Amino acid sequence: MPSPLLFFLIWLLTLTGSGRAQSKAFRPAAVPLAIRSPFMNVWYMANNSVPPISNAWPMFWTNKNMPESVMGWTGKVRIDGVTYSWMGNDPQRNITMNVTNIQTTPTRSIFTMEAGSLMNISVTFLSMIEPSDWVLQSLPFSYLTVEVSSLDGKAHDVQLYSDISAEWLSGDRSSQVRWGSHNTTRGNTYHEIYLQSPVRGAENDFQAQDGKAYYAMAARPGQTWQIDRDAIAREQFMTQGRLTNTSSAGFASISPIYSVYAIAVDLGQIQSTSDPVTWAIGYVRDPTIFFTGSPGGKVQGLSPYFTTEYASDIGQTIDAVVTSFEDIYNRAVVFDQSIVGNASLVSSHYADLVSLVARQTFGALDITVPSGTIGQPDPSDVQIFMKDIGSSDSTERVTPVERLYAALPAFIYINASMLGPLLKPLLDAQANFKGLQYAARDLGEALTIRTSSESGNMLILLYAHARFSGDGTLISRHYVLAKRWSNYLINQTAAPTNHTSNMTNLAIKGIIGVAAMAEISRVMGQESDAQQFDSARARLVSSWQSHAFYEDQKRLLGVYGDSQSWALLYNIYADRLLGTNIVSDTFLQDQTVYYQSLLNSSTTGMRNIIHISRLTSQLFLAWTLLTAATVTDNGVRDRLIEGVWNRANSSMALGAFPDNYQPTSGATIDGQAGPAAGAMFSLLALK
Repeated sequence: MPSPLLFFLIWLLTLTGSGRAQSKAFRPAAVPLAIRSPFMNVWYMANNSVPPISNAWPMFWTNKNMPESVMGWTGKVRIDGVTYSWMGNDPQRNITMNVTNIQTTPTRSIFTMEAGSLMNISVTFLSMIEPSDWVLQSLPFSYLTVEVSSLDGKAHDVQLYSDISAEWLSGDRSSQVRWGSHNTTRGNTYHEIYLQSPVRGAENDFQAQDGKAYYAMAARPGQTWQIDRDAIAREQFMTQGRLTNTSSAGFASISPIYSVYAIAVDLGQIQSTSDPVTWAIGYVRDPTIFFTGSPGGKVQGLSPYFTTEYASDIGQTIDAVVTSFEDIYNRAVVFDQSIVGNASLVSSHYADLVSLVARQTFGALDITVPSGTIGQPDPSDVQIFMKDIGSSDSTERVTPVERLYAALPAFIYINASMLGPLLKPLLDAQANFKGLQYAARDLGEALTIRTSSESGNMLILLYAHARFSGDGTLISRHYVLAKRWSNYLINQTAAPTNHTSNMTNLAIKGIIGVAAMAEISRVMGQESDAQQFDSARARLVSSWQSHAFYEDQKRLLGVYGDSQSWALLYNIYADRLLGTNIVSDTFLQDQTVYYQSLLNSSTTGMRNIIHISRLTSQLFLAWTLLTAATVTDNGVRDRLIEGVWNRANSSMALGAFPDNYQPTSGATIDGQAGPAAGAMFSLLALK
């Protein structure tokens, strides 16, 4: 385990220099706690109406239909025989700790608390982001680690306790539950909780119905455990400072009788922890997803990628999780310092935003592999699926292309190789649709919705993957499909009477898509195709310029022919990212001057510039951050960032940060806790 000196130095780095976690004034309305998958997505809702975490329940991302969103998770510390609560709102009355600070980094949320004048406690929730190690990245486990230190300089008798409930298993709280407590071959303790009658592939109130929950700790002196009713286990700790090492056989439903799965540690007389006390919490589903791969194909259950290393041996998996904490923690600190340091070169508020959304973006993903012909997972066929978390459109949408496009900057900046397995299921599913000229919106619906926008998105994503990862496999395998989409875009974008092309911003996306196809053709050695797409691009640009500009040629219209319209031209970001050079620096300077005039307008102002005037009354964080990365004036850039930061820092709105919301009240409209927040990395991805 990490030494006290190492943890002190790491803590100091997070407060100074490039490791600074966040600006002091930043207090998001929801703080990520355990974010490892679409179904392990747990937050502390921190707005004005919610008590501090020391007296509040963690919540599932939905944060609606309370108490159905509650994820039972408590934490207590017993000091000199007196028990204090540092997490949860259970009926066992004890003293609530005073929360003095909250910090958020890309991988960690750190709560600092005080138990009267006796002890200081640091509670850290770590959800790793390991983009170069897909075994670790696919492990649906998160960490809770606690350190204590004396405030009065004296040694105190200290015990720590934490438990979870079966609320992690299902949104149907009447479901019957089974459990067991086990030791691994290496002597580490874990509780396993599962539904008596799981339903594969089903959801209830957005929670999966087919997973198993785990609560674990590496073996250490003074450790005890207990599975029992909540009141019994917690009272045992509060009165005795230790648990009974027994498991109740009284299996029950999730509620109204709550069983809890507890692990405690007696630290004895200490002034400070010699090493942190760490719990690991997990929610495992296998199969992770059921996928046909192609229309009419056989439904196949895909397993989480970590099974390529640990197969179905959960004990071996638990050992790896609990014994790897020190290395994972140290890498997380370095990862956080790198991102926060680079983002701070833009502004401290920008660093706050990327810190808030990193786990949110990667928490929407499942990294999978097929089981193979002999039942062994096949690591050569990786597919990643993105769930449309928080969408009001449909609970069935998987890998929605517009969300993937919005999140593109996060993948480019952190690991562009992840784009390949994200795109593969979309491409494979459409490769056999010979008569379908346009790209589908996602994997979760019939391929019947006609949209040039997603065709442009897919071509941009394809070229971005090849350009930034150096992997040409997908553009080679799906070259014919990409050509089909490109020809469709040429026809759609060329017609100024078409609704999509009439929107200046979407038309430029279509042109960038064609330009991307020209580059793909060039990379593939198809020079004749490249010249044809270059010519088409030139024609489309000429047509676009003749329709899209205001009469003074200094700014773009939002809609062709409407001189009063304007828009945030977020799709220009792809032009800058891919280097297709359709829009000149001179134009961007003029457009930036126009944005500045809107920002300074008493009638338009900050609230209104962040949404598309006269086209929608919604604010889209992705559009705003993509636009901020294209402007040529840092003052304008920072004011766009400031508008999003103000919403993220609002204590009035409830829930995890959404993709779009009402610009005046900040009320969530769509995309709560969703992956489109990866657009926050827009400026970093251009570096």
